[in-house]
Amino acid sequence: MQHGYERELSLVRGELLKHLDPDVKDVLEVGSYILSSGGKRIRPLLTLLTCRTLGGDEERALPLAIGIEYVHVASLLHDDVVDGAEFRRGKKSANLLFGNEVCVLTGDYMYAKALSLYAKYGDLRCIDVLSDAVMKMSQGQLLELKNLGRIIDEDTYFKIVDYKTGALFGACMAVGALMSGREDYWDFYKVGTRVGRAFQLVDDALDYSGDEEKLGKPTGLDLSEGKCTYPLIAVVDRLREDQLGYFFNGMVEELRELVLELGGVEKTVKRANEEIEEVLKFLEGFDKDGILKELLPGVAARER
Repeated sequence: MQHGYERELSLVRGELLKHLDPDVKDVLEVGSYILSSGGKRIRPLLTLLTCRTLGGDEERALPLAIGIEYVHVASLLHDDVVDGAEFRRGKKSANLLFGNEVCVLTGDYMYAKALSLYAKYGDLRCIDVLSDAVMKMSQGQLLELKNLGRIIDEDTYFKIVDYKTGALFGACMAVGALMSGREDYWDFYKVGTRVGRAFQLVDDALDYSGDEEKLGKPTGLDLSEGKCTYPLIAVVDRLREDQLGYFFNGMVEELRELVLELGGVEKTVKRANEEIEEVLKFLEGFDKDGILKELLPGVAARER
């Protein structure tokens, strides 16, 4: 199926490895491995399509879109080390193949390369936006770690999500707005954060009900790591005390089945769609060729 953003997707794919020019081959090896492992490229696409929607020059925005993908890749490398992950997108995780130390240092390189691209092709406002997102991502991960093994409320959940996932989506839309000459780019940052919310909500739903073959990893990982995510939060007030014990005693399959039975996944996907609807309302009047209206509903409808 052809999309109205095939050109942008082709631009992104053509540039992903172009800017990786390390002196140490390990960086290129690890970077190439994870960048060639598939992925939806939703973040650089969102950057370019926001720029396109607002009348900007996508080719000027392209190195900054690639920088955002490098930040995303760096965060995956670091996350897999923290989580002890063994699989990523259906392939062995980079840390399993190359070792934790190499992956952490490659992630550091990718963060620095992103900053280098922003210094060269953006301006101080772009750097400010990206820096804000990276600081929030780190804090979101720390807040999630602090709350492992706890039943959290919706407000805490969305603070974690808005920081660890939403912030980089916010940066995508803010940078796209900046590269089209908009002064209200922080408004686009805020609305982009809601795209990130929808993305994470679906991720959390898929951890309960997804197809493991399509996901490329086992389901139930969040529960096995002690993470309380939206499918559980959505039904927690309907659980008996002994059923809450499933969470604290590591009874992953029993709790997963109970959440599915009580409709936690459906509530989560519904909330994801509501977030996308609010984003599309904000974009009315901007999105004249409908390209973001084509892209964004897929965030809440994906199966992997």
